[in-house]
Amino acid sequence: MISVVIPARDEVRAIAGVVRRVGEALAGEAHELLVVDDGSRDGTGAVAREAGARVLTLNGVGYGAAIKAGAARATGSLLALIDADGTYPESALPELVAAVRGGARQAIGARPKLGAAEPFARSAVKALFRGAVRYLGGFKAPDLNSGLRVLRTADLLSLAPVLPDRFSLTTTLTLALAAAGDPIVFLPIAYHARVGRSKWRPVRDTWLMGRTVARGIGWLRAGRAPRALAALELPAVGGTG
Repeated sequence: MISVVIPARDEVRAIAGVVRRVGEALAGEAHELLVVDDGSRDGTGAVAREAGARVLTLNGVGYGAAIKAGAARATGSLLALIDADGTYPESALPELVAAVRGGARQAIGARPKLGAAEPFARSAVKALFRGAVRYLGGFKAPDLNSGLRVLRTADLLSLAPVLPDRFSLTTTLTLALAAAGDPIVFLPIAYHARVGRSKWRPVRDTWLMGRTVARGIGWLRAGRAPRALAALELPAVGGTG
């Protein structure tokens, strides 16, 4: 059973298509679709429900907190994460699932390093962090914070106490499981321009990702995944982004 968790806030223009395409991609698998509607004001949750997803409604707790809440409600042993903005290819999900079933601790959709779908400044910042992880932590990762990935539900839940409530959750997942020493598979994927307005904040989210990367380098150098560390971010206030 595969549980697909889709965190969403004000994604009414894209969510129905994402839900439909995920269902098509996993048509041959037992799966469930759970959209975590995190404080939307545009009817995202209602549209997702009409498209066939289960909907968990929250009040703006943050991207990472929404994923953790969805994982806690998941019934599948495998957990797939995908964003609600239409940027990721849903068709890549079966190959990611197969990689985890084949022994990978986590399978991640790796976006192009540079592309028209993302501002150059944002790509450059992420390249800087990838370089730091490679040269200081010894881990070569083509994409640290992709929002498209498959892992075991139990792994995410075991790390929940140290997973941030905002956008740094994906970076933390990548580095924490890499530090455990088990294989991680990166699958090159296409990346599309998002539908709607981005919720990424350059200064705040770059700072939070940098702090997460610094902590993750420590885990990599120590050769162990975190289990009982303090939260890496302050609680989210007033919204996902």
